[in-house]
Amino acid sequence: MNTPFSFIWSVIKPYKYQYMVMMAAPIATAIHPIMYNYAVKLLIDLFTQRQQITFAESWQPIAFFVGAQFIMDGAWRAHNFAQLKCMPYIFQSIANKVCTHCFNLSYTFFQNNLSGSIVGKIKGIGDNYYKIHQSLEAQLSPPLLITLFSGISLACTNIKIFVFILIFTIIYVPMSLKFFTKLAKMEQDKQDSWYHLFGTISDRISNIFTIFSFATKNRELEKIQDYYKNVQNPLAIKYYKYDLIISIILSLFYWIFLISLFCYVIYMRNKGEISIGDIAFIMSLTFLFSENSWLTTMEMKDFLEDVAAFRSAFSIMQTPPCTIDTPHPHKLNISKGNIVFQDISFNYEDGNAVINRLNLHIKAGQKIGIVGHSGAGKSTLIALLLKNFKATDGDIIIDGQSVYDVSSDSLRSQISLIPQDIMLFHRSIGENIGYAKENATHGDIENAARTANIHAFIETLPDKYNTLVGERGVKLSGGQRQRIAIARAVLKAAPILILDEATSSLDSQTEQEIQKSINTILDANNVTVIAIAHRLSTIKHLDRIVFMQNGTIVEDGSFTELLSMPKGKFKELWDSQVNGMVI
Repeated sequence: MNTPFSFIWSVIKPYKYQYMVMMAAPIATAIHPIMYNYAVKLLIDLFTQRQQITFAESWQPIAFFVGAQFIMDGAWRAHNFAQLKCMPYIFQSIANKVCTHCFNLSYTFFQNNLSGSIVGKIKGIGDNYYKIHQSLEAQLSPPLLITLFSGISLACTNIKIFVFILIFTIIYVPMSLKFFTKLAKMEQDKQDSWYHLFGTISDRISNIFTIFSFATKNRELEKIQDYYKNVQNPLAIKYYKYDLIISIILSLFYWIFLISLFCYVIYMRNKGEISIGDIAFIMSLTFLFSENSWLTTMEMKDFLEDVAAFRSAFSIMQTPPCTIDTPHPHKLNISKGNIVFQDISFNYEDGNAVINRLNLHIKAGQKIGIVGHSGAGKSTLIALLLKNFKATDGDIIIDGQSVYDVSSDSLRSQISLIPQDIMLFHRSIGENIGYAKENATHGDIENAARTANIHAFIETLPDKYNTLVGERGVKLSGGQRQRIAIARAVLKAAPILILDEATSSLDSQTEQEIQKSINTILDANNVTVIAIAHRLSTIKHLDRIVFMQNGTIVEDGSFTELLSMPKGKFKELWDSQVNGMVI
């Protein structure tokens, strides 16, 4: 599934017979005008022989005329039925394959790409497949087949005219394809630029409240206009200019051919080489051939552009999925929650080291705080535990099982994460809390909300638990979003809990209430806790504190032990917070 056409074949292959029935309709459309015009030719020939004819004598033209209608109408009704049986499922298969692939892309991919650009490409795959399908079925195939069949009919009627047209075709088609291939490449560049622009606009929409607060609407609009002026428009102008030039060239060539052919038919009739009926048939076929050959080249141009647009969108499907998991990973089974970081090192792609040969053993049920200055590697350590990245060296072991031998889903399903930056779905509050547990009852959701000290607030809302939170939860305050995240973690009841400044957005009183409630549940369930903290007062009660610096552990002990070290890093940080009135 590495190429656009292998992908398209993979989604239509289960419905190949229905597809064949659908594609028979353009063939019938191509046959129809030839049979119709042949019926007219036969009728003219009959009337040139006598002034009046009987219906019995005219059975042949009548049969061709009725047969043409019957074949076309029957083919398109069969097409409609086949379309009903396959097209909805083909689009479902496209959506499923694209979403499955995108959901398995690496954490880094989503860090490095604009979400709007990603969504634009996902939409573009479906939209441009439909355009390709429509082009093949309704725009490109009929004129192409009419050109082919009318050419064959001309060959059978008069070989000289066929040779005349064949010479034109041999020159015209390769020249057109060369032009249109270059135009398609320009279209792909234009589409790539558009997806980038769409991504930047989506990014601005996502941050519209930031734009409002800094009063930077004009600045952002100017950046969009600058992109149009310096990138998008030059690509579009280049495309349209080339399109204009090749259209003029092909149009001139086409009209020279058409006039020459018209004169040639008159010449042949004057020499007595063709009958009056032949003239009617040949002229109609000639018109069909020339008109549809022109339409074919124009539709070929559009088809190649649709393919180019599809390729541009399809580039996301050619991004390799996350390869942290082994080909056949096991399911992680956690009985205790014992975690060991064993000689862990991690470097960015540019070679800069973030974590350097770190060793850390977190006993089952132990509650540990990780502190340090920004850039010390705290968040990276958690990202490695969650398999968002793969360690450059070393191993992470949970209850005797390497995280690299188990599936990422089975690992993450048993870890609750409460991040500092909470992102909610544009769904109801109840759905957002219940997201942590499949088939969670309303009672389960409400109990979790009570624990997170948000139930009382929810009950004050007009729709209570059915209240929509807005995109990313914009209708709620930061503290409310964080309490919903805490409720989700409580509902998930995973054996490992990661807190990343989980109460940083709460007022002191609410923070104490939530902390007390969480501690009660954590103690009862013997959960292993890892808490990243900048506000050191939030981790005083933990069993153990680890101080990280430059990707290594420089201090490890209880709150009291670290605070008693006269020149300790933790004490230095603690004193700076106390003196700076941070707590």
